[in-house]
Amino acid sequence: MDTRGTGDMAEPVARAENVWRRSYPLWDAYFAMVLVGTIAATAADSAPPGRRGAAIALLVLLSVAYAAIGRPALRSPEVPRPGCRIYAVALVCMFVPATLLAPVTATGLAALAPQVYMIFGAARGFALMLVLLAGPVGRGLAQSGAGTAATAVIVAAGIACSGLLAVFIGRMGHQNHERMRLIEELDRTRGELAEVSREAGVLAERERLARDIHDTIAQGFTSITMLVQAAEAEVGRNRHLELALRAARENLAETRGLVAALAPPALDGSSLVEALRRMARDFDLPVDLAVEGEPRPLDAVEVVLLRVTQEALANVRKHAAATGVRVRLEYGEPVRLSVADDGRGFAPEEVERGFGLRGMRSRVEQAGGTFTVAGGDGTRVEVEIPCSA
Repeated sequence: MDTRGTGDMAEPVARAENVWRRSYPLWDAYFAMVLVGTIAATAADSAPPGRRGAAIALLVLLSVAYAAIGRPALRSPEVPRPGCRIYAVALVCMFVPATLLAPVTATGLAALAPQVYMIFGAARGFALMLVLLAGPVGRGLAQSGAGTAATAVIVAAGIACSGLLAVFIGRMGHQNHERMRLIEELDRTRGELAEVSREAGVLAERERLARDIHDTIAQGFTSITMLVQAAEAEVGRNRHLELALRAARENLAETRGLVAALAPPALDGSSLVEALRRMARDFDLPVDLAVEGEPRPLDAVEVVLLRVTQEALANVRKHAAATGVRVRLEYGEPVRLSVADDGRGFAPEEVERGFGLRGMRSRVEQAGGTFTVAGGDGTRVEVEIPCSA
């Protein structure tokens, strides 16, 4: 997918960006504002100066713990988030004593509650919030002298509010993750469609080149062959005419091989086995085709296998000096294809330089399979592709 343009790059980035991540700076600013307000309210409280100073020191330490542990945990995509247990201990050990020293510090819960649920999830966040609420609720009830009924109502209201907040943030997180999953799936599908479109464009261009070569160069060599044969018929056998005729025929064969290699796969509604049989029947040399297993549709894998066979036979025609070829197709898991000839083999360095072999390997690997080639007494090309590829 081409995303070199500024607009093309901006759209996928904006679509794929996590909504939580875009809001992280706002949460940081919100936490800082609430914390500063809580410290200011604590400093102005009527509690004894020592208790106020200790509560403010605990709030400052809590802010340091958030910056060092809570903030990275909030941004982490891992589950459970790294450092969340240490941060939970820091919250309990710093915030609860601060609320006992100066009850006004309980206003910090307005900033702590959202981040607790975002970091720890609904269930564990709810449990942690009950612990954080224990200090201010217990102290407030003790100082107010409320009765049992009033105490139960206040505690129930606090628990209910915390539970509703847990459900709300939990649903937002679930919807966000589901949205991210759908966006990733959409982007993956767009990538696959772009690859299919690119492949279709390549095949169309190859077909055009094959047609042009057939209509120009191949027809030209055919005309030269006929003209040389006509000249031989008039002037008799001549060494130069024989050389010209041989060169024209060899180049015509090479051109036809090039046209065959560039032509699109000959499936056109037929099965892979039928296409291989046609290819074997039309090849210059005898081809022994063997099919094992129960043939079945393989979708895009069929095109890969047919292309590999086509390229391998073209290499045999051009380089092998062989007298026969064996093609074996095995339907299994994975599906296997081998093309072997009885020619002269190859030198190891030819495997690295050969464009045809590199193209076959790339095509097979893109389909999730493995490609191997071996030389010696002839050449053997082997392909394995999972049926699910």
